[in-house]
Amino acid sequence: MAAAPAPSDELKRRVAQLPTGPGVYRWLDVHGRVLYVGKAANLRSRVRGYLGVGDGRHLVRLLMRRAVDVSVVPTATPEEALLLENTLIKQEKPPYNLRLKDDKAYLLVRVDRRHAFPRLTLVRKVKRDKALYLGPFASAKSVRRTLRFLRTLFPLRTCSDRELEERTRPCLYHQIGRCAAPCVDLIDEPAYKALVDGTVAVLRGRDDGLLDELRREMHAAAERLEFEKAAVLRDRADALEGALARQEVVSPDGKDRDVVAVAAAGGVTMIAIVYVRDGHVVATRAWPERTTLARRDVLGAFLGQFYAGGKVVPAEILVEELPDDVEGLGELLAEWRGRPVNIAVPRRGTGHELLDLAKRHAQQALEEHGEKARAARGALQRLAEVLELTGPPERIEGYDLSHLRGTDPVAGMSVLVGGVADSAAYRHFAIREAAGGDDYAGMREVVRRRFAAGEHLGALPDLLLIDGGRGQLEAAAAAFGELGLAVPPMVGLAKARTRGGERSDERIVRLGHEDPLVLAPDDPALRLLVRVRDEAHRFAGRYQRTRRGKTLSTSALDGIPGVGPARRRRLLAHFGSVEAIRNAPFEDVAALPGIGEHVARRIRERLEEGSA
Repeated sequence: MAAAPAPSDELKRRVAQLPTGPGVYRWLDVHGRVLYVGKAANLRSRVRGYLGVGDGRHLVRLLMRRAVDVSVVPTATPEEALLLENTLIKQEKPPYNLRLKDDKAYLLVRVDRRHAFPRLTLVRKVKRDKALYLGPFASAKSVRRTLRFLRTLFPLRTCSDRELEERTRPCLYHQIGRCAAPCVDLIDEPAYKALVDGTVAVLRGRDDGLLDELRREMHAAAERLEFEKAAVLRDRADALEGALARQEVVSPDGKDRDVVAVAAAGGVTMIAIVYVRDGHVVATRAWPERTTLARRDVLGAFLGQFYAGGKVVPAEILVEELPDDVEGLGELLAEWRGRPVNIAVPRRGTGHELLDLAKRHAQQALEEHGEKARAARGALQRLAEVLELTGPPERIEGYDLSHLRGTDPVAGMSVLVGGVADSAAYRHFAIREAAGGDDYAGMREVVRRRFAAGEHLGALPDLLLIDGGRGQLEAAAAAFGELGLAVPPMVGLAKARTRGGERSDERIVRLGHEDPLVLAPDDPALRLLVRVRDEAHRFAGRYQRTRRGKTLSTSALDGIPGVGPARRRRLLAHFGSVEAIRNAPFEDVAALPGIGEHVARRIRERLEEGSA
């Protein structure tokens, strides 16, 4: 690789005058575009290091071949520099920075112990609110099922704080044994706290002395001949004991740790993280990033961006190599956590074994990513051949319409980049102009709006996939005529149908070709197109269900004398849905502030008419 040109005297002079405090620096090219954003505890020292001949990092050699200028933003502390660096990377999207695409967040269970009667809520991001966050949990389905089961043993409330304060009689959940009814004082704070402690212990997989306490209470209840209470305590103890037995301890000290490792090959870097909570491995994640950054730079960029995105900050973060400015990073993470955070490179013992586990996970994920990338390239090449394209389509966009008998029509756009789904680039559209049920007009509207927006909705695609036959395809092509644009490569995919006991094949419809193209079901090109179509269908269907739910939740209350927007919002905020209002006791509806018996009677009559 050719050496970077020698820096100009003017650039050297400017660097020599930079401040020596913390801040953020940006390297710029000849057009003023930002090439790289970095942070430093000493701006002058860090930036001067780029001008020397001794820095052999691949990134620096590439960067300094294009960089002609540098700008800096001093900050008061290294922590502020880290926050500003993350913000500028997201805004500027510099080509030489690592930009973490974390489009998936595991579920967390939030418990606010400051509340007298806390409830459990599922969230995906941490707020710096001093609440307790448990997790992450790799399987959303499993954690939801676990919480439903735990409510049979530890009946915590699920209602909102407002409903807790306003309710005057127990709800249905109390009647079926799923809530202890703190709303009407059927349980005191110490007893409720014991239920919270039991739930948290099961979710953490640790005892905290709770198991022995449950056994003692069980025996005491049995001696008092309170056999039903003893049976409930027995079930709670068995559930806790079973949860402890299922979890393998990998860290005897019970610390919360995140273990981060990096593997790289062929210009792709795989960042793997192993989550250890209370001594148990609870989840693993891996992110592929196309970068040639050195491992130290990758770790520094990853840690700053990852935990800034609302993740739980553990007591300890284990890495293979300490990133630059580890002190400033540690102080910022400690501020987010509210307690000290140790960033360390383990040399022996349990930490070293966990780091080896993370390394193996990173290497395995890198190999799997390579296999998928090779398969995707093969499918794209095959697609280019069968569709007679000039080359493999790097970006493919799929479009599908969704409505229910013409109501609430919407559309979804899916995106594949390099044969891999880019869910962050997915978009949905509410159909504004076309009549409900007119799929041709709806498709023309959506395609016209997407390409009228240009690259504001993402890079322009190399191939468009339209869900439907020739009619939908020609309607989409007509949208480009309305915009005065050339029609890009595009195809329609007509679904397989079953008629008379026989199933037809998926058919690829092309402009300018009368007969559809039929490929074998296992053809890589067809499987790729089906994947794009199915993703657009799924995304559009989800959006349509959301809009339909909102419509149903409000339309049933529209037109009721005395129920305007404010009362409608109050009713839905308190009860949650129209169905809940319909099933609620008349007295509860009438007791809601601002409603009263007269309006409640009108609401009940209208909902009963709608139900009939």
